Amino acid sequence: MADLTSDSLCNICCVHYNAGLRCCALGTTVEGGNLFAKSGSVAWIVAPVAYEVIRTWYAINDAVDLANNNIGCGDWFIPSRDVLLLANACREFWDNDLSLNTYVTYWSTTSYNTTSCSWVVCFSNCANVLNAGCTFTFRNNTASARAFRKVFY
Repeated sequence: MADLTSDSLCNICCVHYNAGLRCCALGTTVEGGNLFAKSGSVAWIVAPVAYEVIRTWYAINDAVDLANNNIGCGDWFIPSRDVLLLANACREFWDNDLSLNTYVTYWSTTSYNTTSCSWVVCFSNCANVLNAGCTFTFRNNTASARAFRKVFY
């Protein structure tokens, strides 16, 4: 049986929202999105698939605007490469099919160089990727972008 106060990633957890502490399973809709991981006192939430966009790197904040305008909260952001790697490890708790047979590449805010490339994380068994699902691409290419929240409890 899972410990309901576990700090383990990709496990059962508790998250503080609204009136107090409420235990919930990963994949549960809380705080405007899907709870997919917990570490220490931080719960990670991804916006619903309805607010995912496909854009160049220069327009990835459209996903943030969609989440803020439609869900509220005002603290959505595009994640770094490291947060996306965590999200990839816990992808079974997202609200869409991100199985290994699905290929989706997500933009991160992490730059590869200062002029033209940024890191993306491939959610699949992708070929030609570095660092467990990471690669870099030109910022004028398109990839998916999804807003995230960090909720402290």
